[in-house]
Amino acid sequence: MSENADILYIHDFLSLTEVEGPGKRACIWLQGCSIRCKGCMAQHTWERNKGKPVSVEYMFEQISSNSEIEGLTVLGGEPMEQAAALMPLLKKVKEKNLSIMLFTGYWLEQLTDHNQKQIVEMCDVLIDGPYIESMTDFSRPLIGSTNQRIHFITNRYKDLINDQPIGKTSSIEIRIEANGKISINGMLSKILLESLQEEFETTTQGLGWV
Repeated sequence: MSENADILYIHDFLSLTEVEGPGKRACIWLQGCSIRCKGCMAQHTWERNKGKPVSVEYMFEQISSNSEIEGLTVLGGEPMEQAAALMPLLKKVKEKNLSIMLFTGYWLEQLTDHNQKQIVEMCDVLIDGPYIESMTDFSRPLIGSTNQRIHFITNRYKDLINDQPIGKTSSIEIRIEANGKISINGMLSKILLESLQEEFETTTQGLGWV
């Protein structure tokens, strides 16, 4: 699927979360990933054509609607595979003085495209590298395997560098909507995620799961 500089394909959006980086943040999960790491807990985000197409302007309005947040976190899928549309969105976010945290399965050195480079420059924190199942380690918050790296691109969160850089521990949020649907976000292993799903499906007698 070719890139469109006006349209992002998203899996989900939260206007407020406290487990996807420092402080209160908005969070976007972009849809589509060609890296497809073995054991990935977000395989449902791999196919871009299963995502919801939204305009850059609409997405920015959703992010701006919450005055409580201090920043935006971008995950996937693979955000850098939609760099043409993500770059202008992050530019608007940066102009609003919100911090930017981004996760990519590519190594920083691989991000050589013009839009990708601009995105890196706008990030305050960037976590790079593919998830490697045999190197799974959740001792560092929000990071799945030991090969992955944390880059503090700006000084905005430099005080966190030597003190569990982006939070005390990995945490999750569980939301139960009025219609009974349950959603989980945060960092945990695929095995634990599936265990939680199974537990909730049992205790809620088959209510919807997203």
